[in-house]
Amino acid sequence: AENATLVDILTYHVVSGSVASTALTDGMTATALNGDDVTFTVNAAGVQVNDANVVTADVAASNGIIHVIDKVLMPPADLVDIPTVATGTGIHTALVAALAQADLVSTLQGTGPFTVFAPTDAAFTAAGIDLSTFDTDAENATLVDILTYHVVSGSVASTALTDGLTATALNGDNVTFTVNAAGVQVNDANVVTADVAASNGIIHVIDKVLMPPADPVPEPVLPDCDATVRIAPSGLKYTPSELSITVGQTVCWQWENESMAHNVRQVDGDQSTTYAANGISSGTAATTVDFRYTFDVDSTTFYYACEPHLAAGMFGKVIVGDGGVVEVTPPAGGDSADDSDDDEAVPGFLAIITTIALVGAAFVGSRRRD
Repeated sequence: AENATLVDILTYHVVSGSVASTALTDGMTATALNGDDVTFTVNAAGVQVNDANVVTADVAASNGIIHVIDKVLMPPADLVDIPTVATGTGIHTALVAALAQADLVSTLQGTGPFTVFAPTDAAFTAAGIDLSTFDTDAENATLVDILTYHVVSGSVASTALTDGLTATALNGDNVTFTVNAAGVQVNDANVVTADVAASNGIIHVIDKVLMPPADPVPEPVLPDCDATVRIAPSGLKYTPSELSITVGQTVCWQWENESMAHNVRQVDGDQSTTYAANGISSGTAATTVDFRYTFDVDSTTFYYACEPHLAAGMFGKVIVGDGGVVEVTPPAGGDSADDSDDDEAVPGFLAIITTIALVGAAFVGSRRRD
């Protein structure tokens, strides 16, 4: 291992080809035999290779050229993967632990390349993230969402970032960059150390944990309208005020920019001023309403009123099926029970009349004898 290190150091001092000092330009790079690059600086003070000064140039040899320098060139350390780099910084303990808990270490050890915005331990503390609380599948999924919001595919150096640039993180959400005289920001996090190299990408150290945006709440799917009730021109009547529908149909109460606010609230009977307990309601009266209700109980009648205009008699009703009306069918082949009772009552009534008549006659006869 030590000999290999020595070979690496020595071959870092050798470049293929015969390169005279006059061929060197400021900022020029060349690949040494060990595979790493050396960089040349050329100015009025002379020539430098990395941070070593060329003190004697263009010493001729039979198989090349020698440039004498005043320092030993140390090849850059071999790069390691992103999780290993983060482990060695000493300020990303929480990040490394979170990656392990979310089972993302192997992902970020992959070929990549990746660009990782790495929050410091202080950033995790400020965000109030306690890894011990992520113990269910749903909570770990949230942790994965947070961590992958810090990773962008590709190796993006800070010099490639422009003001207003957006990039899609691994979780599918976008991050936005701000670049100005103060530095670089990712969303609202400052890049405090940029361009930390790794074998499979770049790390930018940031001072805040990036929180992914909340998933949008899907718009509710509204049922289609089988019948529609609106406000009459007078503003004090539903139109139509009475509807007949079949079970399973939807009635829509719809109006827009009315001069007065209206609503729909169930009452306990036809034109009743008593509201039904736990009844159907469109909510607070408003000048614009789109209230839909599907009637799934057959043979019922829905009575309702407009709260602000109850005293004005603004009522309506929806009849579902037969509306719950019960018809009485007379017995087959004869009169109804009520008619029978009336017939049976006739003889008794006549007997009472006859008795009264006899008593009256007897009384009159008695008066005459007196």
